[in-house]
Amino acid sequence: MEEIYVEIVKALEKKERMALATLITRVGSAPRAAGAKYLVKGDGTSLGSIGGGCVEAEVWQGAREVIEKGEGGVLHFKLTAEQLAEGGLICGGNVDIFLEPLRGDFLNIYQEVVRIKQRGGSAILTTVVSVDDSFPKGDGTKMLLKTSGEKVGFLFAGDEFDQEILGKSEALLRENKPKVMVLRSWKESQSWKKMEVLLEPIFSEPTVYIFGAGHISQQLAPLAKRVHFKVVVIDDREIFANRERFPEADEVIVSEFERAFDQLNIDTSSYIIIVTRGHLYDGSVLTQAVKTNARYIGMIGSKNKIRILYQNLMEKGIFKETLDRVHAPIGLDINSETPEEIAVSIVAELIKVRGEKWR
Repeated sequence: MEEIYVEIVKALEKKERMALATLITRVGSAPRAAGAKYLVKGDGTSLGSIGGGCVEAEVWQGAREVIEKGEGGVLHFKLTAEQLAEGGLICGGNVDIFLEPLRGDFLNIYQEVVRIKQRGGSAILTTVVSVDDSFPKGDGTKMLLKTSGEKVGFLFAGDEFDQEILGKSEALLRENKPKVMVLRSWKESQSWKKMEVLLEPIFSEPTVYIFGAGHISQQLAPLAKRVHFKVVVIDDREIFANRERFPEADEVIVSEFERAFDQLNIDTSSYIIIVTRGHLYDGSVLTQAVKTNARYIGMIGSKNKIRILYQNLMEKGIFKETLDRVHAPIGLDINSETPEEIAVSIVAELIKVRGEKWR
């Protein structure tokens, strides 16, 4: 998803015309989840996907019209058997696609979105989908509201809805799913005014921190990268932790394991994988990992090794309930044996956790 936002920033800086399609509602088994995006430029080129097939073709055409007219709207699709056959799809359902023109005054908003995704933080990207006639017409149709309360951009409705959106931000970030909501306000004239908005959680891209740069990590890093995780490899041996061995990694850090956490930004979009070269190092990393709010912590090892290590840590004051959040042995049980197979089992578990609601 980050690449679409980066491309939007580049295109806005060049003053290119474009439209953005966002899948806002999915009922049934449509191929993409809510939040999927598809960017269409004025020259007809596109980036991203909302499912392919006939739907994407119609959305592409609709995006071209949005670019010409400068007005957006919602497209509704009921995927019939005939449409599925034409598009070569094997799933069905109903989907709603929100199409919006991207204006030059959105540049600062999307620059901040990219900054958050690359450097950390969280916010709610709010986009007006529709309004009733009680609102004055204006240009403020998009706003990035950070969890700190800081705003980039504005809604032409004024500040009255900001606190309501901010109050919903924690739940939205926790669920990690976009949501269309109707915000209502009671006016002195004894009439309601309402605004339909798309609320999208924005936070740093999921990052996999691989502790240990051995043979399993060499198979794991490129595979995790291919399924859209950022990858950081950490080891205390430069002969193992280097660009020649890990060309796909976003970052390779040479550091003593017990000191590595001081230079890492571990948050709820972080996935920690412990595959070091020995029990001592595994225990050192795990002791620090369970103190973070990482979404996922996984450690390699036999059940006997894990039992002994857990017992040692509990004797040092770490509660069993704290260790229960660790995925150990790491990975889905697919009878994996080789480094390649183990890497597949680990990445499969990462994908599974990424798709679940964060509690």
